[in-house]
Amino acid sequence: AVVSTQSTGFTSDNGPWEYKCDLAGSHLPFAGLFQTTEYGGGSTGKMTTWEGGHRVPFIASWPGHISPGTVSNALSSAMDILPTLAQIIGFTLPQDREFDGVPLSFLHPTSPRVLFIPNTDIQELWSLRWDNYKVYFATVPVPDCEDSKGTGFEYHDPPLVFDLSVDPAESTPVTNLTAEFYDSLDQFRKEIHDSIANTFHSQVNWSGSPDAVPCCNPKNDFCACTADQIGQESGARTMQETVATVLALSLLWVLF
Repeated sequence: AVVSTQSTGFTSDNGPWEYKCDLAGSHLPFAGLFQTTEYGGGSTGKMTTWEGGHRVPFIASWPGHISPGTVSNALSSAMDILPTLAQIIGFTLPQDREFDGVPLSFLHPTSPRVLFIPNTDIQELWSLRWDNYKVYFATVPVPDCEDSKGTGFEYHDPPLVFDLSVDPAESTPVTNLTAEFYDSLDQFRKEIHDSIANTFHSQVNWSGSPDAVPCCNPKNDFCACTADQIGQESGARTMQETVATVLALSLLWVLF
């Protein structure tokens, strides 16, 4: 018998889009009940930071490396895919910036981890996951199937905290938390904001620009050029661009 060694993977970019009603699918048991009961409606799926909006399946097959039937409860993210692929092919990621993801092989169910979850429209870090705790510094209304948002935007001080190990529907905030717990949350926020401010990031306005095309053209913000490359043909590729292309193709290969 021939045993395939090809790796395949399946995941999704977000939970169901409730605005599409019956066409969206279901995110139960991650119902976001606090939104629907306390705020009188509103979506708890795609475009929200409730669990139903961003918790997605991840299924992988890799004969000889992943045992059939293996299930992991480790806290992971789609941001982990890039460093995982880099590790598999033996590529060292650039050291002049911080990557939010880590190789999946580093994760274990008991691994302590903090993941920040930005809001789709506002692009602010208003919620985070800390082990089994889900924390909301603010809640943002999003239309549901009935085009209802419930009540409006609201800051939370102290933040809303749910224990997902006993309340995956996020119905009842935890109240018996210590001052040290809230101090840790403040420290997490400070660290991520410092990281964002100090790490390498694109200056391009992606929302109003054409599709990115790998090239060397000093008149195009999307082209990756260094000073000594200016003047070369616009189709010239740097080694870094080539590696980036290989990683992108590897990702497509793994997912599809």
